[in-house]
Amino acid sequence: MPKHNLRPFIPTIVRTRIMNLPAELPVDPSQPAAPGAEKRSGADRRRSPTGLSGCLPLAGRRKAQRRAEEHRQPYFVDRFSPMLLALVLMLLLASLIDAILTIRLIQAGGTEINPLMDHLLSLGVLPFILGKYALTAIGLPLLVVFKNFYLFGTRFRVGYLFPVLLAMYGLLIGYQLVLMHRYVGF
Repeated sequence: MPKHNLRPFIPTIVRTRIMNLPAELPVDPSQPAAPGAEKRSGADRRRSPTGLSGCLPLAGRRKAQRRAEEHRQPYFVDRFSPMLLALVLMLLLASLIDAILTIRLIQAGGTEINPLMDHLLSLGVLPFILGKYALTAIGLPLLVVFKNFYLFGTRFRVGYLFPVLLAMYGLLIGYQLVLMHRYVGF
């Protein structure tokens, strides 16, 4: 007479309290997983902070959210796209172009309306350029790190600011070039 395994059909409370069997049944690796069953093993590594090795270029693999339930939640990534690097470098370059054009316009008789930049300009050309560049360079890494966070509970992510800021710099540089052509003869 064959011996039948009735263990899967016995309720958990009976298995654990009366029969002294484990609450979870061992998984047979030869059997396919049930639809919707958890396929991951081990502890969730996202629960602990990233170590110092996380800043190394080859550390980490996460470039975007992986699961549908993470889509509307803010998240950090380990790697950033080459396009984001290009946008950051273009913003830094646009900041330097803006500084140089501003200096040329001021030498032609214009005035700086930003009080902080006016103060830096009163210290000299080099402090003005370094200060303008430093303010831009300090803010950009914060935007990069939080690029996947939503602004003020809207659907607008921080990362969407990069092209917006670049377009604003483009408009500003275009306006400065028009002023240069009109008043400096550039």
